[in-house]
Amino acid sequence: MAKILSTRPSAYSTPLLLLLHVWAAAGAVERISQAGAFGVPELQIEVGKVFTHEGPLGTVTRELYIPYPKPNVSSVMSCNYVHTAGLRRFEQLTYQVFDDVYQDPEIRYSDDNGATWTDWQSDSANEIVKGQDFWWQWNPNGIPAVCEDGASGRLVRVNMLRGFEGGDPRAVGLRTLHHFTFYQCSTDSGSTWGPRKQLVYEEAPELAAGSSLEAVRETSEFLAKNQCWFYYNIVSPKGGGIVLPVSRQSWRSDEDGAPYLYDGPMCFLGNWNDTRRDYDWTASDPVTISRKVTGYLEEPWLAELQDGQLLLDMRGTNAGIPDAPGRHWYSLSKDGGKTWTSPVDWRYDDSQQFYSPATMAKIMRHSQTGKLYWFGNISSGPASGNSPRYPLCVAEIDESKPALRRSTLTAIDDFDPARHTPRVQFSNFFVFENRETHAFEIYLSPYGQFENVYQASVYKYTLQLR
Repeated sequence: MAKILSTRPSAYSTPLLLLLHVWAAAGAVERISQAGAFGVPELQIEVGKVFTHEGPLGTVTRELYIPYPKPNVSSVMSCNYVHTAGLRRFEQLTYQVFDDVYQDPEIRYSDDNGATWTDWQSDSANEIVKGQDFWWQWNPNGIPAVCEDGASGRLVRVNMLRGFEGGDPRAVGLRTLHHFTFYQCSTDSGSTWGPRKQLVYEEAPELAAGSSLEAVRETSEFLAKNQCWFYYNIVSPKGGGIVLPVSRQSWRSDEDGAPYLYDGPMCFLGNWNDTRRDYDWTASDPVTISRKVTGYLEEPWLAELQDGQLLLDMRGTNAGIPDAPGRHWYSLSKDGGKTWTSPVDWRYDDSQQFYSPATMAKIMRHSQTGKLYWFGNISSGPASGNSPRYPLCVAEIDESKPALRRSTLTAIDDFDPARHTPRVQFSNFFVFENRETHAFEIYLSPYGQFENVYQASVYKYTLQLR
């Protein structure tokens, strides 16, 4: 058995119910598809309707976008523009039956900013496939993140490779996981991409570029080194280059000197080497924090402030820490991501603290206002690990502090007993700015919408700023 250095903490703990319909009688995994979806009575009251409310930042609308395909299965979407400019968009749809297993990806495209779409087609590049010993999947969290390096003129995108040990995850769920991170470059605005190359922070065998996952022989030397998992975004700071946040495990010592295995982020820093025609990469030290206040720091999201500092947003957890109320965290870097300040909790601009469960947040700079906006969960009272995952809020960031401007705090959606069970989760979402209307579009699957947590549809929310 290979020594495992990295396992991703599970985002949920709810038991799964009524899963036998997923498998055919012969034991093969039945493919789930939007083509097989049928009308769902409990959603009919929302079909074709747009629900609107006002908040300090502007008007928020909600509409049912893609229903779940059948009972006990969620539809989950990742979406954005294909290129760094223009109106060509994509939507990737996956399905969830088990915790954090995103299976049977389908993809479609729009050349007119979402007015019309191609038919759904299988996204074979991101399917779960059988290797020699394990099952593997590229980009289980969605389509690769992309940014343009202002210095080299190249597009850089990041791919995560996840290995599943213990059987086909579509049939057995998650067991032991293996995570590795790769990058690719494009010189033609993303029309074509160079080979995937592994990002490493320690000497070890690497997965050769172009290797077929079906043919990969998993060795202990490969599996035990350079494990790290990538989530959401990368940036090219004003001075050029690439900064890429990942998460990894490393051994640390607590205040009493006791060793423990710590989950936390670090950054890969890439600078173009014109002689080698490739990037030179270095790795920052892990961003660490006392485990008396949070059990880990995870799901990093990176943003650049107006003064050139980099801001790293991170989720934490108070699970197993009785005196920790549950906060969201950030760290700053003044040297382009090489070193980071000790993490502190997010607060409002009047210095008051707020509660936040162990969920991700995302930060977007608006093209028209020029301001940064924070999207995430803010609880009305102390959090308990991952819960409650509502409401989902957005607020403008005061970049001088940084802090959330309390006067701008706007709810995107909240628990409604007429629509949800108390376990509803407004925490897994994609957000981007519409390049024509300049509204923020948020696409979210509210797990826990119904009694089976993995029976959720995709909803589209639109925030039109005032």
